[in-house]
Amino acid sequence: MSQAQALNPLTIPLYGKGLIEASAGTGKTYTISGLYLRLLLGRGISTPLTCQQILVVTFTNAATEELRDRIRNRIRATYQAFLGLECKDDFINQLLTETPESEKKIALKRLDLALKSLDESSIFTIHGFCQRILTDMAFESSLLFETEFTLDDSEYMHHAVRDYWRQHCYTLTPEMAQVIQNEFSDPDTLIKQLRPLLNSFDNTPLVNPSEFCELATKLTQSLSQFKTRWPSEHNAALKQLMELPLSGVRFGKKPDGYPKLVQMFDRLNNWAKYGVGFPPKKDMEILALSNIKLNKGGELPHPKQAKLLAHIERINELTIQIKPAFLFQALTDIRERFTQQKIQKNVLTPDDLLTQLSQAIVNNSDTLPQQINQRFPVALIDEFQDTDPLQFNIFSSIYQHTDQTGLLMIGDPKQAIYAFRGADIHTYIDARNQTDDRYFLATNWRSTTKMVEGVNGLFKQSADPFINSAIPFEEVNTPSSAASKIIQDSENNPSALRIKLLSEEPEKGLNKTTARKILAEDAAEEIVRLLNESEADQCTISASANSNEPLKAKDIAILVRDRNEAAVIKQSLVDRNVGSVFLSRDSVLNCHEAHELAIILRSFADPKNERLLRSALATKLFGFTALQINQFNNDETLRQQLLEQCFDLHNIWLKRGIMPALLNFAKNSRLIERLLNDDDGGRRLTDFRHLSEILQQKSTEIDGISALLAWYEQQLVNSNNNDDQQLRLESEQNLVQIVTIHKSKGLEYPVCFVPFVSLARDNRRRPSPMIYHEDGKLTWDIEQTDEGWEKQKRETLAEDLRLLYVALTRPVYRCYLSIANHSRFTKRSGLSSQLFETAIGYLLGIDSKDCEFAKLKKQASTLKSDAINISTIDAEAFSETSFTPKNQSATEFTTKELNRTITTPWRVGSYSGLVRHLSHDRIHPGADDEGFSLSEVFSESQNKQEPIDPFTKQDRFNFEKGANAGSFMHLVLEMIDFTNAKADLETHLPTAMLQYGIDELWTTPLMEWYLDLLGAPLNPEGLCLYKLSNSAKLVEMEFYLPIKKLKASQVNKTLQDFGYGDNLVFDDLIGMLKGFIDLTFEFNGKYYIADYKSNHLGDDFECYSIRNMSQAILDHRYDLQYILYTLALHRYLKPRIADYSYDEHIGGCYYLFLRGMSANQPKSGIYYDKPPFALINRLDELFMGKTESNQDLRA
Repeated sequence: MSQAQALNPLTIPLYGKGLIEASAGTGKTYTISGLYLRLLLGRGISTPLTCQQILVVTFTNAATEELRDRIRNRIRATYQAFLGLECKDDFINQLLTETPESEKKIALKRLDLALKSLDESSIFTIHGFCQRILTDMAFESSLLFETEFTLDDSEYMHHAVRDYWRQHCYTLTPEMAQVIQNEFSDPDTLIKQLRPLLNSFDNTPLVNPSEFCELATKLTQSLSQFKTRWPSEHNAALKQLMELPLSGVRFGKKPDGYPKLVQMFDRLNNWAKYGVGFPPKKDMEILALSNIKLNKGGELPHPKQAKLLAHIERINELTIQIKPAFLFQALTDIRERFTQQKIQKNVLTPDDLLTQLSQAIVNNSDTLPQQINQRFPVALIDEFQDTDPLQFNIFSSIYQHTDQTGLLMIGDPKQAIYAFRGADIHTYIDARNQTDDRYFLATNWRSTTKMVEGVNGLFKQSADPFINSAIPFEEVNTPSSAASKIIQDSENNPSALRIKLLSEEPEKGLNKTTARKILAEDAAEEIVRLLNESEADQCTISASANSNEPLKAKDIAILVRDRNEAAVIKQSLVDRNVGSVFLSRDSVLNCHEAHELAIILRSFADPKNERLLRSALATKLFGFTALQINQFNNDETLRQQLLEQCFDLHNIWLKRGIMPALLNFAKNSRLIERLLNDDDGGRRLTDFRHLSEILQQKSTEIDGISALLAWYEQQLVNSNNNDDQQLRLESEQNLVQIVTIHKSKGLEYPVCFVPFVSLARDNRRRPSPMIYHEDGKLTWDIEQTDEGWEKQKRETLAEDLRLLYVALTRPVYRCYLSIANHSRFTKRSGLSSQLFETAIGYLLGIDSKDCEFAKLKKQASTLKSDAINISTIDAEAFSETSFTPKNQSATEFTTKELNRTITTPWRVGSYSGLVRHLSHDRIHPGADDEGFSLSEVFSESQNKQEPIDPFTKQDRFNFEKGANAGSFMHLVLEMIDFTNAKADLETHLPTAMLQYGIDELWTTPLMEWYLDLLGAPLNPEGLCLYKLSNSAKLVEMEFYLPIKKLKASQVNKTLQDFGYGDNLVFDDLIGMLKGFIDLTFEFNGKYYIADYKSNHLGDDFECYSIRNMSQAILDHRYDLQYILYTLALHRYLKPRIADYSYDEHIGGCYYLFLRGMSANQPKSGIYYDKPPFALINRLDELFMGKTESNQDLRA
């Protein structure tokens, strides 16, 4: 293999296979666009190529757009240069100089054509390229017609893993089921462990496990034998152990009779006598013969002398083998089911695109590769360090004959940070070893000279900085123009890399949480200093010799690993009046708002379910306080209003879609206003809008509310984290940027803070799956061996080093790097430093847990230079200084003048909607079931009484109050036949009580109460409920009243004219008015309306007098409710009864206050009214719009 050489983009061969290594900031995209220009103009190739013939492949949709824009700008600049305009691009000027005068005209035409056709250029993601080939060459690739492509495979995976779980786990014995459930609590836990393996076909288990069924049978038999022999052998085994010098920590003290040991045997004895399933796991592990801990000098008995303990050890050995065997079987089975489902649906996912094209190339190796490279003679593969074996095989197969074709791979192995997405740095190394023509970019055009020297100095500290001899650190230089890039502040310190050290307390150490908080405070304090100095014109940045600008908040980036670190630093900034935004590659489906939205959507999907609505009210998105939720529980009117809103949103979702429903929810709940009052409101509002868009987009592919909700809940468990789901920027204001290191790749910032990279990952638990490379091949250590664990930790550390390199190469002028000597305490090791497990610790040569601050300080001091400054953090010296921007004043907004007519939208209204905005002097929280109206509170009949114990006095007045009780009582009256009440109550009452959580002690009092109220006389003619047969009544009659246009002022005037209340306030209504009437019945040729009220007006029958009921009717505007019900009944009967007459056929309205009704208390609890026909007729005409011209139409 030849030595790599510095790249000259004007002379590099464009045919053949070449590799370009581009360190951070060295102009990778600039180089790609330059090569693209050469291909367009035919420089270095036999024939100029068009935009459609030049294949450019990168790895994200965002990167394709950026590449297309950068290439467009370079083409435009070249076109202008060939027209004779001034150009400062040396590469373009050189192209112009080398172009003969006779060819410039045709070159202009080619450039003009390229500009016009760039939107049709072949710039793809790897999956986009595969999809294009498979679609355009369907015959050659054997692709079925009408194959669908989808980015979301979660539905198929969801079904595959659950099918496997049902078939293989539901049929297990109790012992085996417990063993499996100890490792995998449910299918989702299983798939989380298998997901990294399912789409990777090149990982092979380190050892092939035994068959799961065989092991399960052996373990079941061994457990059965153990249970059989335990009764006769356990006393001898206990006595044998008692004679050994056992560890006091594990088994208790010997003088006390080893109490912990005795407890273990007692637990196992109980299991042997009564237990089902697997014996106590921890006890089995401790009592396995080889695991028994002895004090010094002790010797374990031979297995033949301790047969019961040896049996326990064999059980443990089999149990350990169960997990890898189960995982291997699950992986094979689920992968097959997953594949078959996609075949049946004729669907390809992104990973299928790669495998399908790869297989097509193998099956048609004589023709398909040639057809592809004839279509795309030259390919430029960007970000090649993020490739994997399958991708590399595809391109190497297509461009294996390179006489008239070219394959140029561009990347930087030091920036390979996407192993979690399947990227394989070893594939890059293999590709480099197979490529003779290798080039590198040696000049950093991004950062200042001091910044580059600082990074060089840190990574040259180690002989093997990336734990791989195939990835050396090559120093880069800077152009002369970098000397004019400077940042100035009051410290006058020229160093660019500022390393800040945080010590531990000698005796207590420094835990990770405390360290993170102190590092965040230190970073926030320095940011405040810089911004305050900038406000005073003392901190400036100069991009060139002629520019000098004050440092802005948006010039500062804080690089973190995840949202948890982001939350800590954001809070420290908020405490100091510094605004910030968070950018991450995390999925929006992982945020808190995503899970709250699922709760809210469930309530919209089932709008009659009060429990779901109550759960929704408790979310921050809904914004209800505990007091308001209590109000919902106790106030029937409020409850009905919210249920109506929920029902309205359900209908909007059903008829217009999920986005309109969520927008209406946001409007009704004042979501935007509430969220923007919080410190992180911008972030949360952005996430809510993003989630709404995702749901709307998916709703175009899925039919029905239930299907969309099921898909969304599934996404919350297994989010794909594709580009469409990544967190969005919540604001473009002048704010400090908090960015994950992964998200920052490819970006640059004037000043960077890297505060948390010294905080080690938690490596106390072995990962599953355990994957690492062995001899360049991906290996799955299915048994999770100690050796494998160390290898995986080594690979993780290597990726952390590359992540650190990415972070430190983002800043232009200055970088603050914090290092905390944080520690962990364990009983075995005591206090131990965790710095040795971090990338920065590795570079500093810290290779053990025994690292005191003095050693860290000594190691760091070796880095000190003009470019690198070393200082310590004094946590006690933090000030409370905040950022104080100059001339900070509230922005004044003016109202935009409305210059169009507002059209009232068509909608469905209800009684609850009409009374929703009543003033608070007439409607009071709790005035229904548990509270009293304002007038009732001060009435003489409401005297204070001692609390009544429900278990000593169980009657109607003491029965539960609130929405739950009201719903229960309504349900019972809906279920029973009044004429057969006793038998029906015996059947249905227990069911309803169970549904609503009513204690069974209330069964008899409720039975007596219902039978009593059914006999209460409603009128002098002998009408009572128990006389109403099912054929004479209609339960929960639903109605819709068409409304041409209705205004509150019209309704108020009409009601006032007839002596009813006039305090209604509601938006104009065009559409329908809907409602449900509890009971509609016929008696003696007249039709009546009845509505059940469970309101608690007092603790005796006298409280349910006409006076008190009238006040309750007035407080809640029940009069409006029964007037609307009467209008609905009037319209219903009019076309159905010959010679219909309102006065003859309408009997009136009964509002039945159930607590006050009794056969022995006439008139108690029974409120009656019959609205006059003139009122009903006026409202009827009003709803039809007939009297609109005669009414005052002003709202």
